[in-house]
Amino acid sequence: MPTEVVDIIAFDLDGTLLNDEKKVSSLDLQTLEQLHKMKILRVVATGRNYYSLLKILPIDFPADYVIFSSGAGVMDWNSKQILHTQHLEKKELELSIKILLHYELNFSVHLPIPNNHHLLLHAPHPLADDLVNYTAFYKDFVTSFNPNKIPNQATQLIALLNNHINLFDELQTKMSFAKTILTTSPINHKSMWMEIFHKSVSKANGLIWLCKHLKMNHAVSMGIGNDYNDTDLLNHTDISFVVNNAPKELKEKHRLVKSNNESGFTEAVSSIVNF
Repeated sequence: MPTEVVDIIAFDLDGTLLNDEKKVSSLDLQTLEQLHKMKILRVVATGRNYYSLLKILPIDFPADYVIFSSGAGVMDWNSKQILHTQHLEKKELELSIKILLHYELNFSVHLPIPNNHHLLLHAPHPLADDLVNYTAFYKDFVTSFNPNKIPNQATQLIALLNNHINLFDELQTKMSFAKTILTTSPINHKSMWMEIFHKSVSKANGLIWLCKHLKMNHAVSMGIGNDYNDTDLLNHTDISFVVNNAPKELKEKHRLVKSNNESGFTEAVSSIVNF
């Protein structure tokens, strides 16, 4: 495919660009630098929050924009300015919490961007270790959930499905007022989480918003991901790849490249863009 037809490349971080040691290979860094020279926009699309993002990426990381918190926020990476946010409002938040309490699920409530590393933790039920271990990364910012002090806004909720993956479909139906995303735990890489956002939040909608903001509505886009929370993005981008460590269901739907430990990002890009 001719290079000039690709305007934007949107890519996930964990499990996609980052290897299992949370590093970017020298080859992938070179590819990112080359894309800049070719004036192809580099857009990170990650589930990481603002705080975590700034912890994992060096300040001079070669990107142009970042869609973070699965699309709840969009930022200009060079200036670090947050351009767009979308939050759950009080009514949506109260309804979501009521349902999670009814199902006796462990969950966390994350405060509005840029402080969505501040969270309220509700983990009184069995099999809470995965969520407790996750929140340990934010130990200075964790408060016990109080049903009588629900905030006016929240970026998202995270609920553990306790190995009942089929429960996701049931909860998704009950929470039709919100955006629900199935994702694999970044802690034990086995258990399934349900993330709950404002209905308009997704990595795809973050990219759509960014293209409108940049007046690039007709841009040809390429997406690279590895997990269920990349599904909306991969279904939206004109050219879509998953790395070899992705779940089988995603590998059956999208073009396949090497794993995150083998610079699959560069393989995907080089198959479309002639350096």
